[in-house]
Amino acid sequence: MKEETKVRLFSALIVAPVVVICFVSYQSLIGLVSAIVFLASSELYFSTLMKYKKMGVIVLYIIIVSAFPVLFGLWFINFSMELFSVLFIMGILVTLVLVKNKDIVMEYFGVFSISMIYISFNLSFFIPLYKYYGASLALLTLTLSWAYDSFAYFFGLAFGKHKLSKVYSPNKSYEGLFGGIFGTFIYVLIYFYVMKTFFQCNTNISYLYSVPFAIITGLFDTLGDLFESAIKRAYGLKHIGKFMPGHGGMLDRIDGLLFVAPIIFIFLKIFVG
Repeated sequence: MKEETKVRLFSALIVAPVVVICFVSYQSLIGLVSAIVFLASSELYFSTLMKYKKMGVIVLYIIIVSAFPVLFGLWFINFSMELFSVLFIMGILVTLVLVKNKDIVMEYFGVFSISMIYISFNLSFFIPLYKYYGASLALLTLTLSWAYDSFAYFFGLAFGKHKLSKVYSPNKSYEGLFGGIFGTFIYVLIYFYVMKTFFQCNTNISYLYSVPFAIITGLFDTLGDLFESAIKRAYGLKHIGKFMPGHGGMLDRIDGLLFVAPIIFIFLKIFVG
């Protein structure tokens, strides 16, 4: 086993149990989402905007994006778009007041928008997932991405020959993509069996949903990873942050999940109700 693989595995085994424990209650989940948004957005801002030395703007950005999941989960879950619009406008106002250089203001707008939509808004879909579909399906959504990433990594390492995206992520392969989808399908079957048999989780989800869950995860996890890779390529970065040894930063770890969570929620809303 390569040294990098050992580091990745050890790091994941430390962080994963802490994250899973936070699914024990609705309030702890909100805290988890807000903490992850705080870490991931901080990494993004410090990697892209710190060169302009406007710490005040970065701090206000972090406060705004981290506040969304807390306010959304505790008080405004039925007014998500209204809350998002107010906070988004606040971020734009901060930019216009504190960034006086017209040559860089669009970069500030862009990075703030990415953090607000891609990180804070998308990750906050875990809150309605938990509230309306229960802890087991919310936890499944989280671990879907973990399962896919792991299977795709090992299948790509063993069989990868055909590059998926030479420009943005040259290490990814079609073999990794399809192997990851297959492995995720098996994982979902096992997850459903364990939850229904040993934990008596009462859900309307049948084993047939293993197929769409695996396909959604494979496609949108990969898309999220490519999106973040495009950001890193644009700024000449290998990782955004160093929170998890072997994995890079928090944003590197959740990049695919940020697209998987909202799509899984939409899928459940359409087909489960």
